Amino acid sequence: MPQMFVQRRGVDFNKVARELKIDVEELKEGVLNKMADSLVKLSPVDSGTYVQNHEIGLRSGRFSATGRRDPKAPRRSRGDPVDIGAAKSTARQLLADDIAQVDLTAESFVIRNVMEYASLIEAGVTGTKTGNPPVYGATVREAPNMIQEVAQRIAARNR
Repeated sequence: MPQMFVQRRGVDFNKVARELKIDVEELKEGVLNKMADSLVKLSPVDSGTYVQNHEIGLRSGRFSATGRRDPKAPRRSRGDPVDIGAAKSTARQLLADDIAQVDLTAESFVIRNVMEYASLIEAGVTGTKTGNPPVYGATVREAPNMIQEVAQRIAARNR
């Protein structure tokens, strides 16, 4: 089940915020938004179900993906019309809603996808028609750069 922890090893939000004299909660919110943008951009869209089932929240014990796609949902693989732009824009709004509700004073956040087949998409077994890299793997690799980029943007704006 694809899931990533936002707090990366070797990257400390508090340390980055202190060094650049910026608000740590603003930094966390900016990074979560940047990661949400990446997830939506990289997610394949066959029916729109996968991209719309990413969620952001506080880290909690065990997680098991239990979501299933409605077998009657229109799918591009069957030649049905699917509005990719609408699916991605709905997904981004859902992630924005999650970010607005998360407690930014927490130290650890998790981003995950609740669909049972999400691990197959991440492994590249399915969903590869877009030619995109694994959704979570690519976002995790870019996380340290995202943190620095957001921190520098906030610091520059505060000058």
